[in-house]
Amino acid sequence: MQTNNISINSFTKTQKNFKGKIIDSHVHCGKWTNDLFSTKDVLEFFNRKFNNGKDTIDRVIISNLDCIINTKNRTPYKDEISGNLELITKCINNDKLVPFVVCQPGYGSAENIELLLNKYPNLIKGLKFHPACLGIPANDIRYIPYMQLAEKYNKPCLFHSEVITDSTKHLIRSGVSDPEIIYETARKFPTVSVILGHMGLGGNKAHEIGIKTLTKSIERNDAKLYADLAWVDWDNPAKPHIVEVIDKLLHSTKGDKTERIIFGTDAPLGVFGEKALKQDNAYENNINNIKKAIRDNFGDDANRIISRIFYRNSKKILGQNINQIA
Repeated sequence: MQTNNISINSFTKTQKNFKGKIIDSHVHCGKWTNDLFSTKDVLEFFNRKFNNGKDTIDRVIISNLDCIINTKNRTPYKDEISGNLELITKCINNDKLVPFVVCQPGYGSAENIELLLNKYPNLIKGLKFHPACLGIPANDIRYIPYMQLAEKYNKPCLFHSEVITDSTKHLIRSGVSDPEIIYETARKFPTVSVILGHMGLGGNKAHEIGIKTLTKSIERNDAKLYADLAWVDWDNPAKPHIVEVIDKLLHSTKGDKTERIIFGTDAPLGVFGEKALKQDNAYENNINNIKKAIRDNFGDDANRIISRIFYRNSKKILGQNINQIA
C-alpha cells in the first residue's frame, strides 16, 4: 500500500488537513428510477461524523429529483410548484438543508419560480437545471426567463453538465448539457454564478471539455462559471482531473482562481449513497482521496485550496460573508 511509504510526520500533516467543515454542493432527495430518498434519509446520513469525527458536513445544497424527470415517459413526476414546495417545507426547520429549486423550461414557467422566490426569498438559495433530462439544450431561449430571475434575485444556477459518449467512449457532443452549450447561456448573464455540475459528466475526455470551458471563461472574463466535483475521478484515487483543474486555475493569467471549484457528490445517487445512503466508506474515501491528491500536489497551498473547495467557495456562492467563516 502507498501509505507504507509515507513518513509519520507526513502522515500527521496530511491528516491535519482532513479536519473541518464541508459543504456538499450537489445532493438530492426524491424519486430516481426505482429508488426513493427522503429528506429524513439525507439528514440521517449527513448528520454523521465522517472520518472518526474529523469531517463534519455543515450544509448540503439539495434539489428534488421528483421535479427533474420521470425516466419512463420523460416528463417530470411533479411540477415546479408542488415538487419544489415539498422540499422547501422540509428545509424550513433544517439549517443543514439548502434548497435549490428545480426549473423546468419547456414544461413549467419562470412565473412559477418567481412565486416561490417571493414567498421564500431567504430560504431558496439557487436554481437547478437538468437539460439532459428535459431534452432541451441549455442554450435554448426557454432558459432565458429563468436566467433573468437568477439575475434579478442574485441566485446561483446549478446546471447538470454532460458530454455524451458511445460504448467505445468516443465523444458525441450532444448539444444538450455540453459545458460549451451552458457557457453560451452563462455569457448572456455574466453576473450570474453558473455551476457546471460534474465538470462535464462522461469520463476523461468529457472532463477535459469541462476544464477547457471553465478556464476559457475565466481567461475571457465573460461569464461567472464554476464547476462542482460530483463524479469527477470518482473511481481514481489520484484524482487526475481534479488536480489538473486546480493547477490550471491556481496558475491562471487572471491570478489564483481556485475559488471557482466546489465539492459535490450527487448523493444519494450511485456509489456515494446508493441503497438508502448506506455506503459511508465510498463517501469518506472520496473526501480523503481528494484531500490527499491536493496535499500531494500542491504543498504549502494545500490547506488553503482544501478549505476553499470543501467549504469557503460554496459559502461565498451562497452569499455568506466570507470574512465571518472560521
